[in-house]
Amino acid sequence: MSKPLIVIADMDTAYLAELENKFLVELGDRAELEIISDPEYFEQFFSNPVTAEIVAVNENLYTNALQRQDIQNLFILSEHQEQGRTEELSVSRVYKYYGIKELYNELTYKSQERLEGKESGKRETTIIALYSAIGGTGKTSLSVGLAECLAKKHKRILYVNTEAIQAFFFYLRDKSGMSNEGYRAIKEDAGHIYQNIRSFIRKEGFSYIPPFLSTLDARNLSYDIYLNLIRGARESKEYDFIIVDIEAGYEANRVQLLQEADKVLLITMQDAISTCKMEYIMQNLDFRDHEKYLVIMNRYRGDEMNCYMQSELQAQFPVKEKIYEAETPLGTAEQLAALEGIKKLSYMFI
Repeated sequence: MSKPLIVIADMDTAYLAELENKFLVELGDRAELEIISDPEYFEQFFSNPVTAEIVAVNENLYTNALQRQDIQNLFILSEHQEQGRTEELSVSRVYKYYGIKELYNELTYKSQERLEGKESGKRETTIIALYSAIGGTGKTSLSVGLAECLAKKHKRILYVNTEAIQAFFFYLRDKSGMSNEGYRAIKEDAGHIYQNIRSFIRKEGFSYIPPFLSTLDARNLSYDIYLNLIRGARESKEYDFIIVDIEAGYEANRVQLLQEADKVLLITMQDAISTCKMEYIMQNLDFRDHEKYLVIMNRYRGDEMNCYMQSELQAQFPVKEKIYEAETPLGTAEQLAALEGIKKLSYMFI
């Protein structure tokens, strides 16, 4: 099978060099890359029949004649922030000055399986767990915001909340809980929970297990259902990411979920109590793998004392990312996903 052809055309050579480097790093020799900065050569190149997986061209180079070529995904690199379909439905417009990671994702997401040489539906699933040593750190808002942000970047997301009191529905349009039929499906067969409740999964940008509005004890369920559910979802390979929101605590079943995850975001704040709690869990749980366990400081304020940064923790477990405190209350998943800190967080995974 021939390598897929990717053509990127723009007159800004510095811009092209940065984008070319990103494609080479991500794809290596799995694709043939044609970078064009000369308008005359561009015209000459497309004067002959071309078969390409991706063609991205500066809006000043674009002509309707490109639609007569055999191009799977055709993009206009726009100087203005007007993302989406053009009047010609087969052509998409993307803002050329997005960050390189985001631009690469926008240009390649439809072609991901072919570019990676994988069969349809066979992509690996990454489990991201969010965990905090203390309640009130905004862990759930980060979890929901990250799920929505990754979904907007064309990733297939499943969000699983494992808290005793599940209030994440606050950020969703549908605020109803898991139905009685859903609970019965969970009890049916502990070994196949995901398959049994698959039809009860909802989607609002990202997919999610409906909130449990009563405790597990009240439903005669054990915490183990979450581990079985997550494993089943991963085995299905229907998702790029499973985001697991884990309640604060040190019980063995919570630790098992942390061990199951590929990445764990340890959510803290800068105040003295949060720092004290973080010191305690760092002493009692093994978070030495700095590739897996990443400290995220939420509700950061640069004008206030930062107890975490002034403690010994910063040397041993440095803060990977700061999420600035929002100036106004945020009430929807879309608003959370628009936070710059959450956008930056999402770039760690794409």
